[in-house]
Amino acid sequence: MKLADNVAFITGSSRGLGKNMALELAREGCDIVVAARTEEEADPKLPGTIHSTVEEIRALGVRAIPVRTDVTDEASVQTAVQTAIDEFGRIDILINNAGVMSPGRLWEIPLKRWDLVTRVNVRGAVACCQAVLPHMIERGGGVIINISSIAADQVSAGNISYRVTKQALRELSAGLAEEVKEHNIRVFALSPEGLVITPGTMYHRLPEQVPAGPMVEPPDAMGKAVIYLCSDEAKPLIGQHFYSRPLLRERGLWEDPSADEQGT
Repeated sequence: MKLADNVAFITGSSRGLGKNMALELAREGCDIVVAARTEEEADPKLPGTIHSTVEEIRALGVRAIPVRTDVTDEASVQTAVQTAIDEFGRIDILINNAGVMSPGRLWEIPLKRWDLVTRVNVRGAVACCQAVLPHMIERGGGVIINISSIAADQVSAGNISYRVTKQALRELSAGLAEEVKEHNIRVFALSPEGLVITPGTMYHRLPEQVPAGPMVEPPDAMGKAVIYLCSDEAKPLIGQHFYSRPLLRERGLWEDPSADEQGT
């Protein structure tokens, strides 16, 4: 197993993309800290909690713990990281995945909503980095992956706050990579190449509105890309942003279905 004896701290991993990545890392032997806010299901359209995700991960034969984490609260982040250290003795991989969006035209979005998107998507990632980095520096290495989005490259109306924050994560990754490379810590930004079908992305869609085609990304692609970025082969790539499937394709690690299959 490629990540045996490693520990990954993944924010926003009670469901959706974060959970998908956690499961892929677990299949490679990685122990997982499921760091998210959801302890009980409050909405049937948003299934999953930190506890149910941990159960699925443990069924794969690795260790996992649920840790309630609010990335907008510095004390919550510090406590969550210390809980992980106390349980596992280390954090080798930090994945800053927690994110929210508040669609709407710029002049119509209340500033408190803009601030929330920024606090979760960017400040939350910074808080997690600040909490984890002293431990990585002391241990002499680690990997940090900030989850961006294809939205950062799309000029479209009605979602500027999300686009700005996801672009900011790419800049954060580039700058931080330079600051910590002397400590053998690698930092990357990573985006899905398209839409990953999750409860969150489908929340406002009807069942018949489920998209299909090549821009729908299979749930395992991001996890496989994370696994590659954690490998020694990715060491020269620090500070860069990648899209999941193109990164894997270029290295012969991903085979797309035929065009006919994609269109069905």
